[in-house]
Order: sequence, then structure tokens, then C-alpha cells
Amino acid sequence: MDKMQGWLTKRGFFGIGSNRFCKLQGTQLIISKDEELLKVDTTIEITPQCSISIIENEKNYRFKITPVSGSSTILEASSNNDMMYWVLQLRGVTFFNPDITMDDFEIVSVIGRGYFGKVMLVKSKTDNCFYAIKSIHKSRLIKQNKVHSVIAERNILTKSNHPFVVSLKFAFQTSSKFYFVLEYVSGGELFYHIQRRKKLPFSEIRLILAQIILAFEHLHSIGIVYRDLKPENILLDQDGYVKLTDFGLSKDLTVDDTTSTYCGTPEYMAPEIILKRSYGKAVDWWALGILAYELFFGRSPFANSNPKKLFRNILEKDPKFPPDVDPVISDFILVLLKKEPEERPSYSKIVTHQLFAGISFNDLFQKKIKPEFRPVILSNNNPSNFDQEFTKESPVDSYVSPVNGSVEKFPGFSFCETNQFQPDPSILTVSSENLS
Repeated sequence: MDKMQGWLTKRGFFGIGSNRFCKLQGTQLIISKDEELLKVDTTIEITPQCSISIIENEKNYRFKITPVSGSSTILEASSNNDMMYWVLQLRGVTFFNPDITMDDFEIVSVIGRGYFGKVMLVKSKTDNCFYAIKSIHKSRLIKQNKVHSVIAERNILTKSNHPFVVSLKFAFQTSSKFYFVLEYVSGGELFYHIQRRKKLPFSEIRLILAQIILAFEHLHSIGIVYRDLKPENILLDQDGYVKLTDFGLSKDLTVDDTTSTYCGTPEYMAPEIILKRSYGKAVDWWALGILAYELFFGRSPFANSNPKKLFRNILEKDPKFPPDVDPVISDFILVLLKKEPEERPSYSKIVTHQLFAGISFNDLFQKKIKPEFRPVILSNNNPSNFDQEFTKESPVDSYVSPVNGSVEKFPGFSFCETNQFQPDPSILTVSSENLS
């Protein structure tokens, strides 16, 4: 796995290409004119700070490697699969994983599902601790051209360390799946509790928003834009504190300050994403404004069942408020929902808004402020705070056919193989629903 090699086309000035033999040896990518490595062009040290990005082009399969110091190198593969495989190898080369398999866990329940896989509550046979394991089908990632995102998600989770962000414990793989072993957040999704409680009190909402603000400030400080804020991606722990989860759409902007990928949940998309402009971390503050409106008023400010009309509302209209709205609430939302990203406030201005009067963000970070609402936890092996649509499923890790060809194993995920999985008929049906 650390000796990947093959011929790629190296692109120089004016797009002129030359065939080069590339070999990944440890953390070094050696680019040579010959297979014996006697005429080495260059050697690139692949570090966690090294940027490896795909160059979007319908006709070519190119990716760019940009080290912390030095010039960028553009390489071209012969197929999309080969390009994705090289990108995954290079992105994951610096990540260390313990030797772990699904056989080390007892599956208790399914607690979530999407197109790319599912999330399971498990109990470790080693330490008897409970974890949430997110499984991801390699074949579906490749089919949707999302194969690079799994390494990005893993690297972001590894990079992050914050009380209001879910933590990654391990990552491993089989020939057909990736697995993330995450901390188990037993209180379930905020979305689940909103559905049952209908309306949350003002004090609870502002404390939830304050925790998300702290999580965003941490992510932004390490170069991460989250891009997928919504109640379904906000978990509550046993004490009622927030945990952001699902970093499948997140982006590391450590090297480049902006990106232009068109992605997200439509109701939460910022105008600059819809317009397909370059954008940065301000899209998260827009999403926070949408979430705030939804929590206070029970609906999205620009809601429309027609996607085109929804996007037009986001681009052209201002949110409407009830006549008796607290002006502090409406002002906070309007400040965040500025159409122009440069007009949205920074973290330092957001935390001083009157909405958070009386809240010490430093005390909240240290969990000295206790949430009013605490989910009822019957026991760790009883996922009562998760939707029965998932928990009623058979608690098994379904078997799927291995991915064909050379795209089976990726560094950053320890490799294991087992034949003890039970078939799951649902994998025979391809859903258009995205995990996000």
C-alpha cells in the first residue's frame, strides 16, 4: 500500500505534457523519467499540510500537488478511477491507524442511514465502550465521483479537537467499505427532539447557537469550512451539549482561502454557493442564520417546494418575521443573512451580539454553563433517542461485493477482511438520496 507506482503525465508550462514514472514510497512521491528511478525529476514530501486537489475538467483527469514550500506539480491520469486512487493514496499517506476490524465490535443497533452507507451503534469487545461506526460503500463513492471526500472527512476529523465536535477514534477498511469509529453521542439528533418537542424555549436555542458558534470558530481557525449545518447534523450528548457531526461536505481551506464547489443542503445554501462564485467560511455564518430562524420560528425563512423558487428567494428576498418578534432575535438573524459574504460579521462580533447577553463563551467552552434540557438516556445500549425507522433494522454489517481493480485499499485506513457479514437486501436498490 505504501509502494504505489505507475506512469502519469506531468503537465508543465503551457500545458505541455511528458510521461513520468511516479512511485509513492513512504511519505515521498518520486517522479522519474524511468521506472528504475535513475533519472529522477523531483521528489515531493507528502505532509499533512500538503494540498492535493482535483482539477475539474470533463476531458482530462488531472490533480495538483502543492507542498508547503515550492511550486505546484500537475499530474494527469488515464482514467477517473486512476486519478481518484492516486489522490486518495496521496491524501491518506500520513495517517496512522491501529489494527482493528469489525470483529472487534458487537453491533447493537442501526442508528442512521444514507445512500453511501449507514451508522451503527456498537460495543467494543476490548474495552466494553460504546461507539458509533459509520460505514461507507466504496463502490457508491466511486460511482458518484465522491471517493476523494472520504479521506478529506477523515483528515478533518483527525485535525479537529473540540468539545462541541464529534471525535474520531479509529478508521479502517475492507475491500468494499470504509469505516469511521466515532464517539457515541447518545442524546440523538437535534432534529429528532425538535420533532417531538415542537418548540424550544429562547434560553435553550441561544445556548445551542452559542455552542455551534464556538465549534465554527474552532473549525475556521484550523482552516475548515463546515458547509452542512442543519438539525440532522447536530447531536446532543447525555448532558444536553451539542456535537457537530457528518463532515462529508466539509472542506479544508488551509492552502486556498476559498473554494467554488456547489454543494450543501438547499435550504441552507448561501447566495454565493447558488451563484457558483468562489466562497469561504462566511457560508457557515449564513447557515447559522438559517438555523437560528428555523429554531425560533419552526420553518425555513426562504422555504419553497420548488427548488428554483427556493433559490430565487435566497438570492432576492429578505426573511419575514412575526409582528411580535423580539428585535434582538430578528437583528441577529438579519446580521447573519447578509447577501454579500463580506458584510456578514466575524466571530468576535457575533459573540458580542445582544442575543448572548449574560453568556460567557469561555465558561460555555469549559462546560461551566449547564444546558436546561438533558435527553433521557435509558442506557447506552438502548438507542431510544434515534429514529425507529433505523433502530428497527437488523443490527448487522451487510456484505457487499469488493470494489474491482486497484481501488480496493487506501492508506490512512488499516486494512482487514472478513466473510462473517450477513447479506442485506437493501444494497440491491440504489437510492438517489445523498447521505448529506
